[in-house]
Amino acid sequence: MSAARPTRRVLNGRRQRGVAMVEFVIGAPILLLLLYSVTEVGEILLQNSMLADAARNADRYLASNALLGSSGVVNLSAPLISAAQNLAVYGNAGGAGTPLLPDLATSEVTIASDASNNISVTIAYPYESLFGGAIPLFFTTGAINTGGLTLNAYTSMLAL
Repeated sequence: MSAARPTRRVLNGRRQRGVAMVEFVIGAPILLLLLYSVTEVGEILLQNSMLADAARNADRYLASNALLGSSGVVNLSAPLISAAQNLAVYGNAGGAGTPLLPDLATSEVTIASDASNNISVTIAYPYESLFGGAIPLFFTTGAINTGGLTLNAYTSMLAL
């Protein structure tokens, strides 16, 4: 009698395991890059939305408190500017608690007014990547530095 040979079904099973491993090795980095990208873009959008809300809140506070009595003249005093900057950074005018975003400081909040009683609040926040300030390149060496990315929020309101 001849020696027993593996059946065709057994050979196909072994080959399929190898194909599955190759597909995983090819597909996993692509899926990880896609997952990383979606997470990073979501974080950028979330932080940008929080900055816009903070700028609007500070601008509303200034617009409602900056007029000198019934004269109709905008007066941005140092305590009022400080309170608005605290409101934009900490979420309260007293400046208590932790910043709404990591490393957000009152020095990044700029407040200005013009001759027609428009008050503007600008926040320039340096964004840092979730995973260490750089997006890794999966197929080559190196990384994309996100240190130069600045999120900007700007609002302008008429003081009434």
